[in-house]
Amino acid sequence: MRREFVDTCDMFLGNVEKSRVRRIYKEFVGDSTADEMEIDIRVKLAFDLRDPDIITDLRHFNEGRISIYDTFWEYSKKFLEGTAQDSVVAVDERRHDPIVHLARAISVEDLKNQIAKLCPKDTPIPSVQWLRLQFWPKNPWNLSSLQFTGILPLKFMIQIRQLHMDHIDSHYASAIFRYLKELAIKFKDNTWLVFLDDKHRCKIGEPGHPVAAIERGKQVVVTTHETFAVSDHDFTKCSLIPSVTMICNIPDNIEGSFYRGHVNIGLKDATFQTSSSLRHMTELYDILLHTEKHHPFLMLYTDGGPDHKITFLRVQLSLIAMFIALDLDYLVAVRTPPGHSWKNPVERIMSILNLGMQCVGLMRQKMSEEMEKLINGCNSLEDIREKAKINNQLEEELLQSMEPT
Repeated sequence: MRREFVDTCDMFLGNVEKSRVRRIYKEFVGDSTADEMEIDIRVKLAFDLRDPDIITDLRHFNEGRISIYDTFWEYSKKFLEGTAQDSVVAVDERRHDPIVHLARAISVEDLKNQIAKLCPKDTPIPSVQWLRLQFWPKNPWNLSSLQFTGILPLKFMIQIRQLHMDHIDSHYASAIFRYLKELAIKFKDNTWLVFLDDKHRCKIGEPGHPVAAIERGKQVVVTTHETFAVSDHDFTKCSLIPSVTMICNIPDNIEGSFYRGHVNIGLKDATFQTSSSLRHMTELYDILLHTEKHHPFLMLYTDGGPDHKITFLRVQLSLIAMFIALDLDYLVAVRTPPGHSWKNPVERIMSILNLGMQCVGLMRQKMSEEMEKLINGCNSLEDIREKAKINNQLEEELLQSMEPT
């Protein structure tokens, strides 16, 4: 009966793969026999995913065969990296992993078509379901996650928290950023392209009372008899501000990645070493000197905070000082529009910092008894600064107590 069914399908349906016909027969009749287990497994996957073309795709991954989709995967990664600043992907507000969320392509089919337009002519294009299986699974604990390969660091999901804010000048700001990158590419051998931003401050606990470095923490791994306990964030007096600076490795063309480069992280005491435009330029000046290069062009891309807002006179004066100190021929500073700091490529470094600080509790060392009594009477940063004006020893000892942190 089974053979007759296969022959009948072959006669009426034309050239149909026998493995697909066998699967149809097994679905309707309940036949549990299998001639070729590997092929039947692949056919079952195609039926489960409702995509018959995936069988052809899987043939190219047999042992000894070279994948024909390497070019497509390469352009897929360029699409996700090189155009992220144009709203292709969205960074979740709870940035605790390196996976981004698809925001522009409304479906996998749409994503495939957009990437296919970037690929050279006659590039083999995978089916929709095979492209989807290259994503990261929505839930890695489900059995279905074993079908995903994770080649593309992307999840396809419904976005329930929209971090991006709309701004009337967002289109023009994106165009200016693109012009900045094109100019950097044109003079890449003589240009520093630098991205700067401050991470959210990390609170420092009092002596004997460590505080979690990340306020919205994730689960961490500890031994069965260990408890990772820290104090509440509302009872801290000191904090650190991590400043992230990335000197970009400028690619050869605009489709290349602008997320690679040399990263420097500086720590500042929020009480006596507040972030300012002059402090940022001083730190950047020291970093550029250590590169042992002298480029005549410096291009900066920052967020629109008060320490980087280029319409402020103090920011303009600090840029002029940098221009003179480095003996530059050309300096350009571009900032993101309000509410669009996610467009800054250095934001991706923040995700890595969050991962590294998940299991960290911070506290300062104890100062002298006199200084401890003095700071215990302070309820704000302004109180500490006012007391430090009266007693200079407070600032010195407080900075020393935070030095090990």
